[in-house]
Amino acid sequence: MFLFNKKDVYIGYSLEELSKVRGVLEKEGIKYIYKMINYSGTTRSKFGSFGINMRYEKQYIVSVRKDDYEKAKYLVNSVLQAT
Repeated sequence: MFLFNKKDVYIGYSLEELSKVRGVLEKEGIKYIYKMINYSGTTRSKFGSFGINMRYEKQYIVSVRKDDYEKAKYLVNSVLQAT
């Protein structure tokens, strides 16, 4: 979608926060992409889950176009501070 023309507006570990971020961006008509990084796959298969805080097992990243970054960052901060 926007390969080199993107900036991250949210990086976090909460699925609830991700949902709020996506909701506010959709409401305002700002196009975004998101991805999830699962950190438990490689280490868990070798060592099990001992010592791994499961709250930080998955990381979510939401990116927008550079042109939309300022507005998107403001909206994301507003929605996350409201909770």
